[in-house]
Amino acid sequence: MLLGITLLVLNVPFGWFGAAICAYYGKKYNKKFYYFLSVFVYALSWLMLAAGIYLCGKDYAKTIFENYISKYIYPVTIACLVILGIIFVIRKIKNRVKDE
Repeated sequence: MLLGITLLVLNVPFGWFGAAICAYYGKKYNKKFYYFLSVFVYALSWLMLAAGIYLCGKDYAKTIFENYISKYIYPVTIACLVILGIIFVIRKIKNRVKDE
């Protein structure tokens, strides 16, 4: 059951951050491999979700989602992704200004 809880809690950050990091490297190095890896990581996060629900049970997984994941994990993950996006844009702007 502890493994199921761990999978449920980690699947959201793993999927979103993993996909975002792989997409970043795909853009940075201009390699399609990273884009495919991004899709694979995101799909793997869905498998983590299914395994977590299976290991915890449907009712307990629902309780975890309502009380913890939707209240804490989603907002923190979204805030971190927005902050990383802002940092990325600021660095791009600084590099363009520096090149001119």
